[in-house]
Amino acid sequence: MINASIKMEKFLQEYRFKEAKGNLIGDVLDFGGNKGELKRFVNGKYTLINYDHSPMEEKTFDTIAVLAVIEHINFDEVFKIFSTFKKKLRPKGRIIITTPTKISSPILEVLSFLGIIERENILEHKHYWSKKEIYMLAEKNGFKIKKYTLFQFVFNQIAVFEHDDKED
Repeated sequence: MINASIKMEKFLQEYRFKEAKGNLIGDVLDFGGNKGELKRFVNGKYTLINYDHSPMEEKTFDTIAVLAVIEHINFDEVFKIFSTFKKKLRPKGRIIITTPTKISSPILEVLSFLGIIERENILEHKHYWSKKEIYMLAEKNGFKIKKYTLFQFVFNQIAVFEHDDKED
């Protein structure tokens, strides 16, 4: 969980929201969405999930936001989760992810050591995703990448997944 009392954590969270908000459509599942801070950018119904996945069981969504989350999950497990997302995403829906780049790892570790960002959060990172791995995640789950961009001085990345028309 993000400790918003740490000013840099709050700044980084708001920066991710700025990158993601233009891609939010309709009803949104905020997967790993902390305390629901993203809700203010959602025009449709908003569903927050952290550890309990049951709130999404009987629902489908136009957007699934996964902001600063996949780096905290074991690599293989992310593929299984995205397979579930495929079933929960409505036609013309999208998944938005942000995740630190591989080159950000030493910077994040130094910042956390200095107490500028939350150390516990960085220690929980299990995998830093490359662009190639993000594209592979999309392909293996029947998605295409509509948008891929680096931000925060190439230390973070955003990708927008959509259903692959060839699959549907």
